[in-house]
Amino acid sequence: MRRGFTLLEVVVALLVLEVAVVGSVGALVLASQTLARAEALERAVATTEGVLDSLARTRSAGADSVILAAGTVSWTVDDSGRVALRAVDPKGEVVLDVRSLLPPW
Repeated sequence: MRRGFTLLEVVVALLVLEVAVVGSVGALVLASQTLARAEALERAVATTEGVLDSLARTRSAGADSVILAAGTVSWTVDDSGRVALRAVDPKGEVVLDVRSLLPPW
């Protein structure tokens, strides 16, 4: 009676291990991409909140934009208080697009 594993058993075990490792790496890559997208969205929302608060105080019609390390936020306000605001990341992808109406005085 011999002890130990045969070559076939070792090869099958390595294949099973390889499938598990490749699946884990794929999940990590997907999680990393999702985290980066969530961080970009969080920065865009925070910037948007600041811009909308400022616009609600000044209530001036016009258009402007601000360039940040995380991308560009641009907005327009018409005389009736309608606001269109868009946040774009450095790659040119739209992260956030908001249409709103400023609150009345």
